[in-house]
Amino acid sequence: MELATLNQNLKRSLLSLPYRVKLILIFSLLILITSTLLGSITYYQFAKSSQERTEEYQIQLADQINRNLDRYLKEMQIISLSPLYNQEVMDILKNHQTSSVKTIFPPANERITLWRYISSFIHMRDEIKGIHIMANDGTIFSNLDSNTVMLKVFDTNNEWVGKIKKADGEWVLLPLHQPSYYLNKDVTVFSVARLIRDPSTYKPLGIIKIDLKQDLIQEILSKTNKSSRIFILNKENQFIYPNKEDKLIGSSMLSEIKMFKENNYMNIPIDGVNYLVVYNESPYSGVKTIMLTPDDVILTEVNHLRKVVIMVVLIGILISLLLGFILSKPLVGSIHKLRSAMENVEKGNLNHRVSIQSYDEIGQLGKGFNHMVNEIDRLVTEVYKTGLREKEAEIKALQSQMNPHFLYNTLETINMLAITKGNLDVSDMVSSLGRLLRYTVDNSSKIVTLKEELSFIHSYIAIQRVRMGEELQYGEDIEPSLLDVLIPKLVLQPFIENAILHGLFGKGGRIFMKASTKNQILEIVIHDNGKGVSIEKLEELKKSLKTGQTLPTKNHNGIAMPNVHERIQLLYGEQYGIEIESHEQYGFSVTLKMPIQRKGIEDIERGINC
Repeated sequence: MELATLNQNLKRSLLSLPYRVKLILIFSLLILITSTLLGSITYYQFAKSSQERTEEYQIQLADQINRNLDRYLKEMQIISLSPLYNQEVMDILKNHQTSSVKTIFPPANERITLWRYISSFIHMRDEIKGIHIMANDGTIFSNLDSNTVMLKVFDTNNEWVGKIKKADGEWVLLPLHQPSYYLNKDVTVFSVARLIRDPSTYKPLGIIKIDLKQDLIQEILSKTNKSSRIFILNKENQFIYPNKEDKLIGSSMLSEIKMFKENNYMNIPIDGVNYLVVYNESPYSGVKTIMLTPDDVILTEVNHLRKVVIMVVLIGILISLLLGFILSKPLVGSIHKLRSAMENVEKGNLNHRVSIQSYDEIGQLGKGFNHMVNEIDRLVTEVYKTGLREKEAEIKALQSQMNPHFLYNTLETINMLAITKGNLDVSDMVSSLGRLLRYTVDNSSKIVTLKEELSFIHSYIAIQRVRMGEELQYGEDIEPSLLDVLIPKLVLQPFIENAILHGLFGKGGRIFMKASTKNQILEIVIHDNGKGVSIEKLEELKKSLKTGQTLPTKNHNGIAMPNVHERIQLLYGEQYGIEIESHEQYGFSVTLKMPIQRKGIEDIERGINC
């Protein structure tokens, strides 16, 4: 009973408060609830999104590191194959198969020959410490001088030599080690090496070893997050980077590497600190990249956002107190502003807008009123512009009727003048141009016979021959029964033009067109013996046919081929269209596939015009 009485008294007290105080309380409560709710949702969503973005970015980064390292290792393993193709190198190695007491160091002529050979691979490659070719008798041929590398190694039974021999001619990625042939025993490198065999006898002749500095990996990692710890291991889990084992990566973690292969990442506590561990293994080299990023680094932005959210909530409460005092006074004035604006609109003044800053019902009415007046103004303007466009369309229609006739008459006058002057070549070219113009401008039909399209091609070839002379040759093999087959207008000329501009221009050549049937499908093949395109360019062109994206060049917009392909598929279905083939320096071929149709042209035209 006392509780009910207390609730009634509280309710009576709240209702008895001044109107401005009630507004202040409502604003404060709404802003507090809204800011807290939105801030919490934003915080948790941002934290989750930040975690996912970091995981995705770290996975992509680890993959990119491996890709870059693999790309470089491929270059090194190609270099390791090069001695097999140099007979002079092979002959020198054959001279050093057994140790000799008389000759401790290799002759100067051999050292100079191999020094020049090896130095050719190291130009502008500062990340290579040295390239060494070691003969079976322990002789070392290197790009480094005798003050850096020993010319004779007597210890050939160390661990890395055993790995190279065990690989039996395959390339080997050696982890960080300190080779004994360096005079400075503190030199630490990782290496790409290979056993050199005689190609004819398959007898081992020596070893080529490419020592790499860690500058290579540091360059690859230069753009990564400095707060992440990155470790690179070979397939035997031996360190390639960094040059000293870190306590963060111990045997216990390396034993769990197999667990990474499902998701490529895990969250693991190490020494009381939570880390995001990202793992990537190269299928080519077996190199493993492990990235450790502390959770504190990942959540740095999230923690900053939490502080911002709290600050925004506090500021929002202060603003609500201020807005209560500011908005309560002009509340009635907003209604007068809205009524005044409506009277102006009734008088025809569509430029008048009401300015109400509140977000209550009056503010919503003001926004709705402004939106309504904007729509009325837009509709009135559109009606006016529509009338102008109709007038412009009528003018353009008259111009489109006048201009072609003017051009036809002008070309005919030039033709008669050329005949009168005896310039028959000019007359033929003008006549061909006139036929091209009539065929192109004529919009009476979007579907034509193959015979009509070939006539257009003949006129186009005639004009191009005036430019290129006898260097341009054209031939065709068309089955007579196909001349009345219906095809879309202007689907052949773009490929003839492409053949001339991109394949034959400047050196000449031959274009051959063949039309035949296969399983009730019309196949038109246009082939030129020009310079063709590279495999990469051909793949780009094929991709543009699938996606519809154009490949513009300096002088062309690149829309012809995708446009024709799309037209054919829109008319006949996705099983039809164009196919392209090319080999660089061996020409370019385009095959157009369409169904054989000789009737129903009215229905096709009606579908196109719609």
